[in-house]
Amino acid sequence: MKRTNMIPLHLLLLLFVFFSQSLIGQKAPTFKVVGESLNKEVVEAGKRLDVSKINVENISDMPIFLKWKTVHNSFPKAWDCSMCQHGKCQIGIPEGSSFKKLNPDQQGYIAIHVMPGDKSGKGVVTFKIYDIENPDFHENITFEVEVQ
Repeated sequence: MKRTNMIPLHLLLLLFVFFSQSLIGQKAPTFKVVGESLNKEVVEAGKRLDVSKINVENISDMPIFLKWKTVHNSFPKAWDCSMCQHGKCQIGIPEGSSFKKLNPDQQGYIAIHVMPGDKSGKGVVTFKIYDIENPDFHENITFEVEVQ
Protein backbone atom coordinates (compact mmCIF):
# COMPACT_ATOMS: atom_id res chain seq x y z
CA MET A 1 0.00 0.00 0.00
CA LYS A 2 1.32 3.39 -0.95
CA ARG A 3 1.66 5.92 1.88
CA THR A 4 0.25 9.40 1.23
CA ASN A 5 0.73 12.69 3.03
CA MET A 6 -2.83 12.81 4.31
CA ILE A 7 -3.72 13.93 7.81
CA PRO A 8 -4.96 10.96 9.84
CA LEU A 9 -8.68 10.97 10.56
CA HIS A 10 -8.23 10.87 14.33
CA LEU A 11 -6.07 14.03 14.16
CA LEU A 12 -8.71 15.81 12.09
CA LEU A 13 -11.37 14.80 14.61
CA LEU A 14 -9.25 16.05 17.49
CA LEU A 15 -8.70 19.40 15.76
CA PHE A 16 -12.42 19.73 15.04
CA VAL A 17 -13.33 19.08 18.69
CA PHE A 18 -10.71 21.56 19.92
CA PHE A 19 -11.80 24.39 17.62
CA SER A 20 -15.51 23.82 18.16
CA GLN A 21 -14.98 23.93 21.94
CA SER A 22 -13.02 27.17 21.55
CA LEU A 23 -15.84 28.74 19.57
CA ILE A 24 -18.51 27.51 21.97
CA GLY A 25 -16.53 28.87 24.93
CA GLN A 26 -16.56 32.39 23.49
CA LYS A 27 -19.43 34.41 24.85
CA ALA A 28 -21.28 36.99 22.82
CA PRO A 29 -21.16 40.58 24.09
CA THR A 30 -23.81 41.25 26.75
CA PHE A 31 -23.75 45.04 26.58
CA LYS A 32 -23.00 47.89 24.22
CA VAL A 33 -22.21 51.58 24.41
CA VAL A 34 -25.25 53.65 23.46
CA GLY A 35 -24.16 56.38 21.05
CA GLU A 36 -20.54 57.49 21.06
CA SER A 37 -17.87 56.10 23.38
CA LEU A 38 -16.11 59.49 23.43
CA ASN A 39 -17.48 62.71 24.91
CA LYS A 40 -15.54 65.91 24.21
CA GLU A 41 -16.42 68.85 26.43
CA VAL A 42 -15.24 72.47 26.49
CA VAL A 43 -15.78 74.52 29.65
CA GLU A 44 -15.12 78.18 30.25
CA ALA A 45 -12.72 78.89 33.14
CA GLY A 46 -14.72 79.81 36.23
CA LYS A 47 -17.67 77.65 35.05
CA ARG A 48 -18.35 73.99 35.71
CA LEU A 49 -19.18 70.90 33.70
CA ASP A 50 -22.36 69.80 35.43
CA VAL A 51 -22.56 66.43 33.72
CA SER A 52 -21.11 64.51 30.81
CA LYS A 53 -22.65 61.06 30.51
CA ILE A 54 -22.14 57.93 28.40
CA ASN A 55 -24.75 55.16 28.55
CA VAL A 56 -24.35 51.42 28.19
CA GLU A 57 -27.18 48.97 27.54
CA ASN A 58 -27.72 45.33 28.43
CA ILE A 59 -28.29 43.60 25.07
CA SER A 60 -28.59 40.10 26.50
CA ASP A 61 -31.71 38.30 27.65
CA MET A 62 -30.39 37.91 31.21
CA PRO A 63 -29.50 40.34 34.00
CA ILE A 64 -25.83 41.35 33.95
CA PHE A 65 -23.40 42.89 36.41
CA LEU A 66 -20.86 45.29 34.95
CA LYS A 67 -17.62 46.42 36.50
CA TRP A 68 -15.40 49.30 35.44
CA LYS A 69 -11.91 50.49 36.10
CA THR A 70 -10.06 53.68 35.31
CA VAL A 71 -7.36 52.93 32.74
CA HIS A 72 -6.22 56.53 32.13
CA ASN A 73 -6.70 59.79 33.99
CA SER A 74 -4.86 62.98 33.09
CA PHE A 75 -7.25 65.47 34.69
CA PRO A 76 -5.24 68.24 36.36
CA LYS A 77 -4.98 67.75 40.12
CA ALA A 78 -6.26 71.33 40.63
CA TRP A 79 -9.68 70.39 39.21
CA ASP A 80 -12.40 69.15 41.56
CA CYS A 81 -14.05 66.16 39.93
CA SER A 82 -16.59 63.55 40.76
CA MET A 83 -18.13 60.68 38.86
CA CYS A 84 -21.27 58.63 39.00
CA GLN A 85 -21.99 55.20 37.62
CA HIS A 86 -25.36 53.51 37.48
CA GLY A 87 -26.33 53.42 41.14
CA LYS A 88 -23.47 55.23 42.87
CA CYS A 89 -21.66 58.59 42.93
CA GLN A 90 -18.14 59.16 44.22
CA ILE A 91 -15.86 62.11 44.87
CA GLY A 92 -12.88 62.24 42.53
CA ILE A 93 -12.15 59.66 39.84
CA PRO A 94 -11.80 56.33 41.66
CA GLU A 95 -9.83 53.33 40.39
CA GLY A 96 -12.94 51.25 39.79
CA SER A 97 -16.26 49.94 41.03
CA SER A 98 -19.39 48.03 39.99
CA PHE A 99 -22.71 48.95 38.44
CA LYS A 100 -25.98 47.86 40.00
CA LYS A 101 -27.65 44.95 38.19
CA LEU A 102 -28.73 45.78 34.64
CA ASN A 103 -31.80 43.86 33.48
CA PRO A 104 -32.33 43.03 29.79
CA ASP A 105 -32.75 46.21 27.69
CA GLN A 106 -31.91 48.37 30.73
CA GLN A 107 -29.35 51.15 30.45
CA GLY A 108 -26.71 52.23 32.92
CA TYR A 109 -24.19 55.04 32.67
CA ILE A 110 -20.94 56.59 33.74
CA ALA A 111 -21.00 60.36 34.19
CA ILE A 112 -18.37 62.87 35.21
CA HIS A 113 -18.65 66.30 36.84
CA VAL A 114 -15.78 68.80 36.68
CA MET A 115 -15.40 71.98 38.76
CA PRO A 116 -12.12 73.45 37.51
CA GLY A 117 -12.45 76.84 39.17
CA ASP A 118 -10.21 79.25 37.27
CA LYS A 119 -7.68 76.52 36.33
CA SER A 120 -7.50 76.12 32.56
CA GLY A 121 -6.11 72.98 30.96
CA LYS A 122 -6.99 69.70 29.30
CA GLY A 123 -7.63 66.27 30.70
CA VAL A 124 -8.73 62.84 29.57
CA VAL A 125 -10.22 60.00 31.58
CA THR A 126 -10.87 56.55 30.12
CA PHE A 127 -12.86 53.77 31.77
CA LYS A 128 -12.81 50.09 30.83
CA ILE A 129 -16.24 48.45 31.30
CA TYR A 130 -16.80 44.69 31.32
CA ASP A 131 -19.33 42.06 32.40
CA ILE A 132 -18.08 40.04 35.38
CA GLU A 133 -19.31 36.88 33.61
CA ASN A 134 -17.52 37.76 30.35
CA PRO A 135 -14.40 39.79 31.24
CA ASP A 136 -12.70 39.09 27.90
CA PHE A 137 -15.16 41.43 26.19
CA HIS A 138 -14.90 45.07 27.22
CA GLU A 139 -15.68 48.56 26.01
CA ASN A 140 -13.61 51.67 26.71
CA ILE A 141 -15.37 54.99 27.17
CA THR A 142 -13.50 58.29 27.23
CA PHE A 143 -14.20 61.81 28.42
CA GLU A 144 -12.02 64.65 27.08
CA VAL A 145 -12.39 67.97 28.90
CA GLU A 146 -10.81 71.28 27.97
CA VAL A 147 -11.11 74.31 30.23
CA GLN A 148 -10.39 77.62 28.45
